[in-house]
Amino acid sequence: MLSTKEKAYLAGIIDGEGSIMLIKFHKNQHPSPCISIASTSLELLNWIKDITG
Repeated sequence: MLSTKEKAYLAGIIDGEGSIMLIKFHKNQHPSPCISIASTSLELLNWIKDITG
């Protein structure tokens, strides 16, 4: 489970360097949420991957 600080930091990263979208991956499917983060820091992206699973 994420701590309050981790949640706040992650929200800041998404707000500053990311986007939240609804995407249809296939024509007959309902849209699914997709979060993307544009960062050149591999360390940051690995940290996000580790804490979110």
